[in-house]
Amino acid sequence: MKIAITGGASAGHVVPALAVAGRLRDHGAELVFLGRENTIEHELAQRASIPFRHVPSAGLQRRRSAANLLMPFTVTWGILAAYRALRRERPDALFSKGSYVSVPVGIGAALARIPVVIHESDHSLGLANRILGRLAATICLSVPAPGPTPRWMRNKTQVTGLPVRADLADAKPDALRARLGVPAGKPVLLVFCGSSGAQRVNAAVRNQLHVLAERYSVLHVTGKGHLDPQLAERPGYWQLEYLHEDMPHALALADLVIGRAGATTLAELAALDVPAVLVPLPTSVSRGDQIDNARAYAGQHPDRCRVVADEELTDPGVLVRACTALSAVPRGGQGSSPEVGAAASRIADLVLRVAARRR
Repeated sequence: MKIAITGGASAGHVVPALAVAGRLRDHGAELVFLGRENTIEHELAQRASIPFRHVPSAGLQRRRSAANLLMPFTVTWGILAAYRALRRERPDALFSKGSYVSVPVGIGAALARIPVVIHESDHSLGLANRILGRLAATICLSVPAPGPTPRWMRNKTQVTGLPVRADLADAKPDALRARLGVPAGKPVLLVFCGSSGAQRVNAAVRNQLHVLAERYSVLHVTGKGHLDPQLAERPGYWQLEYLHEDMPHALALADLVIGRAGATTLAELAALDVPAVLVPLPTSVSRGDQIDNARAYAGQHPDRCRVVADEELTDPGVLVRACTALSAVPRGGQGSSPEVGAAASRIADLVLRVAARRR
């Protein structure tokens, strides 16, 4: 049996897709990944040894941009490229993890009569999944829909949870501590805001570093191109562009996290029971899903979470105060719960079931 995978634009889409891919591979499925060349999905698929096929795609900019004029042409070309690639690869089903990268692949699969299973991370369907949802055989949700389900969704929706990386259960925080030279006896503050980083969060952390680095060993994942050479030798501060295989070790090492409120990040924090300061993306650059995510997560974990609005980052002490409020909160386990891989297994089973019906 062969399964195609798509999704991209950020690690928050690709990492869960690869978690499902790993479960599919455990069942003996042959895999192929469709996405854009020289991107986060391309890099991570290669690291997972999954064959990759290039499909052009473009997203809708949330501000006035000439790129929006070209988007329909790029997406049309992507649909044709995806259709041709899928006809050559002949998968039995497509699993789509969302983002604009998945739209031409999902439409191409529908044209090629390949059944599609999609997954939504957030509390409501994003634009890509609203488009592909009507074409999908099954819609997987991380959490139950907050309101009435549209009639076209009712008979094909499953609440599966959000798949997280399986290697959370095998993290080796002590090995990472030794490799980076992080001393014991001082709490570790991990700052990360996805694969691209977040310059406003980076700037706020560095502006308050004189206090943070006194209280914590600060492990700062900045995003590519955002290292600060002037802070290279700063005591108590370690900056890295991105963590690949070391990310589970860093999460297991952390006593406290500062990060965005993407659904994948929150699922990993919940699995590891790590206290967190969340800075959700503002509505100026998103549809507001991270604000909803952060509000819901804080409501479920009131003693282990503080939410800081993005516009509050200009306050010179806001992150210090939020971290201080959580300083007495101990972290939980290290991802040993059987629930770590449960969502990925449930989704893989659904994908295989849909694929088997096509045969």
